[in-house]
Amino acid sequence: MGGIQYLSLIGNGMSVHRGEWRVHASAVDDIRVIEDSLAWLCGDGVKVSTQRENSTLGAPMYIISANMTAKQSRFSLSRLESESINQILKSGLESKIDQDQFLHLRIDLAALTMGKARVTSEKDTMIVKGKFKLEVYPGQFAYKVANSIFERLG
Repeated sequence: MGGIQYLSLIGNGMSVHRGEWRVHASAVDDIRVIEDSLAWLCGDGVKVSTQRENSTLGAPMYIISANMTAKQSRFSLSRLESESINQILKSGLESKIDQDQFLHLRIDLAALTMGKARVTSEKDTMIVKGKFKLEVYPGQFAYKVANSIFERLG
């Protein structure tokens, strides 16, 4: 195995450049609970920011987000429940990766507020959107990089 590929496998063995978690909440949601839940998901040292905006219909809404470094992203992904990791591996990762090599995940917000990082595909539940930039080099496939991340977590 050559230089760059080898370097991406040492250390924590997880190839992520950076990550972000984001929640779109309404004015009736408990913003403080959501902020605290994101802080738990991301770990120490990650700043959770909240922006107040108006929806397209004029109602107040909040965008709560946390941007993470590579190390913080790895920690955050390690918070996912083992059942969720197995679900991700079984369902295949190709559909969760876009053309810019970002991995997209969705976590159930209600479960997160109870300290459980549970991946969901439900359409009728509030979610936390995750976006992680994969570290992919020429000759590598993004879905294989993502698969190795979750295999190491499982």
